[in-house]
Amino acid sequence: MAQPLITVLGAGSIGCYLGGRLHQGGAKVRFIGRPRVKEAIDQGGLRLSKTGDDVQPFAPIDFPTETGALKGSDIIALCVKSQDTADAAKAIKTHAPKAWVISFQNGVSNLPALRAHIDRVSGAVVPFNVTSPEPGLYHKGTDGPLVIGPEAPDAVIDALRAAGEMVQVESNIEGYLWAKLLVNLNNALNTLSGGPLRDGLLQRDYRRVLMAMIREGLSVAEAEGVSPTTFNGRAPTQLLKLMDKPDWLYKFLMDRIAKIDRKARSSMLDDLELGRGSELDYLQGEIVRRGAALGVPTPVNAAVLEETQKAFAQKKSPHWDGTMMRQTFLFD
Repeated sequence: MAQPLITVLGAGSIGCYLGGRLHQGGAKVRFIGRPRVKEAIDQGGLRLSKTGDDVQPFAPIDFPTETGALKGSDIIALCVKSQDTADAAKAIKTHAPKAWVISFQNGVSNLPALRAHIDRVSGAVVPFNVTSPEPGLYHKGTDGPLVIGPEAPDAVIDALRAAGEMVQVESNIEGYLWAKLLVNLNNALNTLSGGPLRDGLLQRDYRRVLMAMIREGLSVAEAEGVSPTTFNGRAPTQLLKLMDKPDWLYKFLMDRIAKIDRKARSSMLDDLELGRGSELDYLQGEIVRRGAALGVPTPVNAAVLEETQKAFAQKKSPHWDGTMMRQTFLFD
């Protein structure tokens, strides 16, 4: 059987990293992304790095910028932002209707949206953070195993494992997506802080706001009859207990458990600084919208949503510290 063509649609930070690892693992890979990303890679090549390892350069890669290049794809690794899912689904249906689509996206609404248009869809959860400290370089700043549904093609799983990525095959993708959604509520706080993830999380007041948002999210999930599973092996309730520790103890535990790179930051903060749109409607907005429909109060998520929307409207981070966040968002 001919080697399948895996196309990464939405080759930004996550897409370029995953595509690079698939390529490294022996897969035949095509990238589709923005002209800005293509230009950087054409000039300096695709380079990947992760904490503690040297930068790995890659040979020239196939990187068109138009969705017409989906034609001929056997498998599509979908890495577009959630707000672009509907357009991506239409492009896939037009150019590669028989391809198997694996969604490597944040949020819990993408799989239903894709399945409304596409026959063969699998879910996946990316637990780690990837940033681009310079054009063409994609740095993995946190760790954890990729979680992929059991129906996904072996070609993807095998190539990722061959490249050294940890992969878990799990049937309850919805539970894992909800657990990731709760953790990703931190993206908005990181955007409001304007600095590395680690700097914010080392402030107890910052963590108190994040904990309040996660508790609201858990209440919404419970009302929907969904049980979030684990994120990097830890249930949301375990994460809450960890975040509730004093700063000195949290730092001690984080350095040994979470291992967050000092450079790591959220893609939402990158989007703000690059003048792009945000995934807020699929993170805090998802919690607020579902909470309203179910009669579950979500005041902290709503307030964080509003302030982060203001930051995007003003195209800059307010650079709030934990104290300012607690004073703004908590009402105790």
